[in-house]
Amino acid sequence: MNARKEALNILFEVFKNNKFSNKLLNNLIKKEAMSKKDIAFIFKLIYGTIQYKIYLEYVVNKVIDSKKTDYKIQILLWMNLYQLKFLKSKSYYVINEAVEIAKKIKENSSGLVNKVSKKLLDKKLWEVNIKNKQNVFPLENGFPFWLFKKIEKDYSNEEAKKFILHSNKESKISLRLNTLKISVKEFEEKYLDKYNFKKSELINYFYLSDLNIINEDIFKKGYVTVQDQVSGFASFILNPKENSKVLDMCSAPGGKLTHLAQIMNNTGNIDAYELQKNKIRLVEENIFRLGVKNVNLNCKNALDIEEQKYDYILLDAPCSGYGVIRQKPEIKLKKYSNEENLIKLQSNLLEKAYKCLDKNSELVYSTCTINKNEN
Repeated sequence: MNARKEALNILFEVFKNNKFSNKLLNNLIKKEAMSKKDIAFIFKLIYGTIQYKIYLEYVVNKVIDSKKTDYKIQILLWMNLYQLKFLKSKSYYVINEAVEIAKKIKENSSGLVNKVSKKLLDKKLWEVNIKNKQNVFPLENGFPFWLFKKIEKDYSNEEAKKFILHSNKESKISLRLNTLKISVKEFEEKYLDKYNFKKSELINYFYLSDLNIINEDIFKKGYVTVQDQVSGFASFILNPKENSKVLDMCSAPGGKLTHLAQIMNNTGNIDAYELQKNKIRLVEENIFRLGVKNVNLNCKNALDIEEQKYDYILLDAPCSGYGVIRQKPEIKLKKYSNEENLIKLQSNLLEKAYKCLDKNSELVYSTCTINKNEN
């Protein structure tokens, strides 16, 4: 298997068809027998090219006519520049492999790829020279100017720049231990050193890893699940008691939902709602794999639910997702055009949640964005 070719195919789906890279990568790992070295390289190449896409495209467009160049060839050139500038890869291997890949994409394109890739070795081309000096720093770091200005307005110029730098840092994979199937003590004795897991400083049954473990037995058996440690905080803060009645209003992909079940030790009842049919299957898979028994899953708009009374309610509202750009860098490439509609939806969901509260009930409203208008 050619790692660069696989990376190119996934990047094409992300850039052209608006697919999410993490889902495509997980599907690739499940289907293909790959070495850990190949997997690590593909992950780095894909995430890096997405993170710096705006910058890479800017530089490559200095030496090509983007209107006349095949889009897949453009992505291949972005990949080449990322490897040369950010991974410090040997130019001989990068260019030779790209030329071979180009031969299979479009007839007579290998010469262009060879010529342009050699031009990209000139570090003077890497410099950002634009009239809008405010955009130099964002562009150098592959960050959209419109989003930079939005964060700057909400916080400050300094905080916006810090966020940009943080968003490009490589993040570890965050895992939640499923105590429905294995205790913390047993898990750490068996697997902590074996997989070189690091304990989270936020929640004591979360762990950080450099290894994608979805093909490992500990994942398949439901001992762990992939969930961001900060995302886990929403259920952790709600902290529903055993034998309580709980409402999860927007439950896909099921990380927070199964976490609630875990906190409740599979007792009581959780009514879970998810509007999108294509996401229901993923929620069901997570429920089954993790051994969750106390969930009533409904494919239905949470705005249409009957106004019963619940002890605990989690509203993890649909949002712009700017807070997880580090894990899903493609988010910054899609400008939200209907922010007002999104905020109205969040407000309506919150109103519905309020009407389902009983005396002494508790509600957690959470998003994965830093947009102040949404929060």
